[in-house]
Amino acid sequence: MQVFWRIVLLFLCVIFCIAYPIAVIGVAFDVNPPFSMTWAGSALLFLEGGMLILAAIVLYGPLRALLMGGLVVLLSYGVEALGVLTGWPFGIYHYTHQLVPLLPGGVPLPVMFAWILVIFGGYSWVVTTQQQRQGSGRRGWQRALQAALLAMLLDLAIEPVATYVVHYWVWADAGRYSYYGVPLTNFIAWFVVALLFLVLADRLLGSLPVAAVQDEDPIFSRKMGSERLALFVSRVIFVGSLIMFGLVNLTHGFFGAAGMAALAGVLLLWYLFNQQSSEIVTKKLHE
Repeated sequence: MQVFWRIVLLFLCVIFCIAYPIAVIGVAFDVNPPFSMTWAGSALLFLEGGMLILAAIVLYGPLRALLMGGLVVLLSYGVEALGVLTGWPFGIYHYTHQLVPLLPGGVPLPVMFAWILVIFGGYSWVVTTQQQRQGSGRRGWQRALQAALLAMLLDLAIEPVATYVVHYWVWADAGRYSYYGVPLTNFIAWFVVALLFLVLADRLLGSLPVAAVQDEDPIFSRKMGSERLALFVSRVIFVGSLIMFGLVNLTHGFFGAAGMAALAGVLLLWYLFNQQSSEIVTKKLHE
């Protein structure tokens, strides 16, 4: 079965490698094709979310991955619908018709796949093997806090682009304190909601299989293990989002938001360094 998931994941990687640069160039430099591309943003979110769920199936098994994916979709829909209808907890906003299909409550379905990207992608950067967990001494809530910080920084990069460039949603009230016209309560709520999701992910998904970090074969080689491929893809999709929104912010003059994407990149490098240090310590303890 792992061979099947690997083939499907590789096929989606090929599609992603074609679609991603087209999307980045198109949005960053305002390249408009002679035909309608209103569906492209939704399609990319479906693709990225689907790839992350598929990667999670390889890493954690179908039951845990699909259960967590289903909970993220259902719970994020509930929170988003509550936000659109009441203005709580994010602030007063509404979605446009740029993302389709639009579900009851005024929430586009692709938004739930964006939440999958944030949660599954962010978690892939903080999750460790069981041995690494024992070696580092970090608890689940610490991993969740680290990934929630990444989620908030990503949202700080997303908001100017989604609001003013691609017009996915509209903020009706910036509130007393705002960031590019977005109420600061939105980012606090994002952090809290993401933190709750990530605590749940740490409980349901658990630790990485050892093969995901010990496989030393070249990336995308035939010998490369499915688990390592899945972890690599999960992390690349998250980084790809940071790069996309960072670049679009730069080309459209939102330099503070571009800085948030860069800060998230620095944190990712720090997380990666800590994980590698933990792996070295763990190996020495088991020698």
